[in-house]
Amino acid sequence: MKEIIEVLIGLTCVFFIGFLISLYNSVRKNKKIKKKIIENYGKKIDIDEVDLKFESVSSYHKNKVNDNIESKDYNTIDDITWNDLNMNDVFKKINNTQSTAGEEVLYDILRSSIHNEEILNKREILISYFVNNPDDRFNIQYTLSKLGYSKELYTSNCLFNNGYDNKNKLLRYQLLGKLPFASLILIIINPYFIFLTIGFICLNIYISINEGRKNYNTEGFTYLIKVSNIAIKIKNLNIKFVDENLNNINEDLKKIKRIRRKNIGTDPNSLVSELNVFSEYTKMLFLSELITYEKVKKNIGKNREYLKNIFEYVGTIDALIGVASFRESLDYFTIPNLTKRKNYIEFEEMYHPLIQNPVTNSGSFEKSALITGSNASGKSTFIKSVAINAILAQSINICCAKEYNGSYFKIYTSMALKDDVLSKESYYIVEIKSLKRILDSIDYNIPTLCFVDEILRGTNTIERIASSSEVLSSLSENNCTCFAATHDIELTYLLEDKFDNYHFEENITDNDIKFDYKLYSGRAQSRNAIKLLGFMGYSEDIVSRAKERAEMFVATGIW
Repeated sequence: MKEIIEVLIGLTCVFFIGFLISLYNSVRKNKKIKKKIIENYGKKIDIDEVDLKFESVSSYHKNKVNDNIESKDYNTIDDITWNDLNMNDVFKKINNTQSTAGEEVLYDILRSSIHNEEILNKREILISYFVNNPDDRFNIQYTLSKLGYSKELYTSNCLFNNGYDNKNKLLRYQLLGKLPFASLILIIINPYFIFLTIGFICLNIYISINEGRKNYNTEGFTYLIKVSNIAIKIKNLNIKFVDENLNNINEDLKKIKRIRRKNIGTDPNSLVSELNVFSEYTKMLFLSELITYEKVKKNIGKNREYLKNIFEYVGTIDALIGVASFRESLDYFTIPNLTKRKNYIEFEEMYHPLIQNPVTNSGSFEKSALITGSNASGKSTFIKSVAINAILAQSINICCAKEYNGSYFKIYTSMALKDDVLSKESYYIVEIKSLKRILDSIDYNIPTLCFVDEILRGTNTIERIASSSEVLSSLSENNCTCFAATHDIELTYLLEDKFDNYHFEENITDNDIKFDYKLYSGRAQSRNAIKLLGFMGYSEDIVSRAKERAEMFVATGIW
């Protein structure tokens, strides 16, 4: 009997010491979180230090697109445009969020092109509030940090998946979860039942680990319920501007009340909820996580729409705080002035958000623009800058410029294309398909803004110029504003009645070439490709013969 008592005392001491260690770690962790929130807000993000799994980050958006695939009102930035503009890197630059929900909703916001002034205005009210009210912003960020990031890669899939397993293991888990308690009572009859208690503890820990691996959505379900509880904590902060400018989720929270309560073993504000290590062992000991999974699994389908609303509510708040932080990190920005006026865009001192010490450009465009210039002069960077800022204007209501005025556009690009080896399609086939999708997207309700870099470069000169002139002409004749960068000076003459001509230029000396990366009116008058051969170390014979061939062709029109 004495030995049993000593064992019990020893176990109690071990648990108590573990409790104290967990308490200390929890306090220290919370201090680090608070410090990190304060230090990171408004700080420029080094995208080279950011490692994200975009298959996971994009899952909410992809599921939402599939849900709205037949809706004509749902406008999205397509994959070609997103990849052409390196928008994953732009996302990294903006993404100062505290949770998986915030990350996934921010990605969806950036990929959803808004043509609704009311939605953008409500976003602007919230972003400005977060900028100007640091105490409320910090309290929300700290609350969101308790939600954190889900270990499950595709958390939001749980909101859209209809194929859940119908087998219910709830009764078995509940019985096993009670056995450690029951065996403790038996110790009164015989002290040696302590070994039975230890056996049940080991069994439940094994089952919890083993079954947890098999249940793909366990972490996802648990995270969604955490999202609901964080939503309640945010609403309890009673921030008027949040409640007034986001969809009311009070009814949604009431509908999932039973699921939420089943998920909570303790008050989320209590000390035990903060003790992560101790809490995890408690869950394994009594199979509480598996029991939660079985209770929630069937109800998730019935309440999926309510949970979507709650997920978007929490994610939007987190995402817009990230946007507020992004604004604070910029040297300057402007709130765009968007209008229903057709095919119109103008800006002052616009720059590319990913370039350090960028050169700015200004312009006013009421018709399509053909942009020429020599290699590396800045053509592609310029049209990418315009495209990215047009997307930011219609998603997070910001432009990296001192002024931006323009129409609500559908935005497309055809720029950084590659051969499709898997489908055995050549560069030219890939490119004409890319251009065809832009032509097919044009309608007369919403103007299209498109950006094309070196059109039809995948074919011979004669057919390229002939085909390019007709494709670009067709774009300009319809409800579309096109920015096209090209080396083909011939196009500037063929299309001068439909496109305004602009160019970038350089200053060439005997030993160097310098660019100012500024946009000028008119077509380019200079070329630098042969000069660049010399600057890059090619032999004088190669450079001089190339120059002679070019001069002969200009003079005679014959190679």
